[in-house]
Amino acid sequence: MSLGLAPGWLEQATSPELQRQVASLREYLREVPPPHDYARVALLWADRYLPGVLSADQKQDIVRVILDRQRPDGGWSIRSFARPEEWGRGNRAERLRAEADFGDPASDGHQTGLAVVVLSSAGVPPTHPAVQRGVEWLRRNQRESGRWWTKSLNTETWHFITYTGTLYPVMALAVTSSLTGTSSEER
Repeated sequence: MSLGLAPGWLEQATSPELQRQVASLREYLREVPPPHDYARVALLWADRYLPGVLSADQKQDIVRVILDRQRPDGGWSIRSFARPEEWGRGNRAERLRAEADFGDPASDGHQTGLAVVVLSSAGVPPTHPAVQRGVEWLRRNQRESGRWWTKSLNTETWHFITYTGTLYPVMALAVTSSLTGTSSEER
């Protein structure tokens, strides 16, 4: 993603060695299957900025995965995008399986914001019902402090993922506002 996000970098990378390295990266991303659906979501987002990583069918498949994982409340849960054994090389599995809501994990700011951002980057319009429901979840679940909560996959004491659990919702609200032409005050 960073190669494609750096303004003009891909266009300026004209040396044969840099072109070979970019081609090698694209090939790696095409050939090595992501270990879980969370990584597939990230790959779909990366394809927006480094085109040619995914085929049209692969993109649609990942969009379907995201849409299928939307929870009844309109949000998404990071815990539903990988099995416990797939997070942290399996060292978190026992702790994750012991969580009270393991079978029905709550929606969180991180995955809801990320889902809306990635769906938008994949061309799903902001008027799509799933995107609208995700945005509504974000509106309903922002805390008084301004943050959105996301429970850590690693620990019960430090929930640093709440930082991206706030960043992604802000990005989601910004991208859906800019796509619909509404201001944040109107939303």
